[in-house]
Amino acid sequence: MVSRILLAFLALAGLALAGCGGYGTVEQGRVIHYDKDKKIVTFLPNNEDNPQKAPNYRLPVHVFAMPTDPGEMGREPKSGQLRVNVDTEKKIISMYNPEKNVIEDIPFELVENTPGVELRRRHPLVWDPATRRARPFPQVNAEKKTVTVYSARQSQVTVLKLSDADFTRYKGDQWGAGDEVRIYYKEAGKMTAESPGKSLRFMNVTQTDIMRRR
Repeated sequence: MVSRILLAFLALAGLALAGCGGYGTVEQGRVIHYDKDKKIVTFLPNNEDNPQKAPNYRLPVHVFAMPTDPGEMGREPKSGQLRVNVDTEKKIISMYNPEKNVIEDIPFELVENTPGVELRRRHPLVWDPATRRARPFPQVNAEKKTVTVYSARQSQVTVLKLSDADFTRYKGDQWGAGDEVRIYYKEAGKMTAESPGKSLRFMNVTQTDIMRRR
């Protein structure tokens, strides 16, 4: 099923690039909330058109109902993770604040940053050989006021230290990054939970291994 959804998205993306507006729109972004009961996903759209460049997540949030056809829907996304980006050069972690509906830039002290960390290669920082499972992230240390995050896109594990005030602004899994998802739609709605857009196809990019043999 995932292969069929992926091929369908590739075909739809080609039509969009060709300027065939009647074929609908493909959007991609990072999930910041998913209502499992109502099947409504809320995400920050990626405004960067070049796939070779880093994502550029920006407001306003996009709200969509999941496809009514289960065959057009990939894996459901995780919810409750609010991290937008980590910039190790500027030492800024960007977080989505759902109460204020803003993206906040929070400064941090860089404790450690390890590049070249890939889960598929079972790097020990992200793979636990004892349990034969991926290690859970984010890892929050209340005593040291540190948060350890893993970015699969950047292939790096980063340990950052926050001020006492900033550390308490978000809790636990909220420091994690939501799933990257892709949606095909024709009806945008008002982008609210009461009037969401209607997605015709949904793909969870993060939880889809396109290199895996099927």
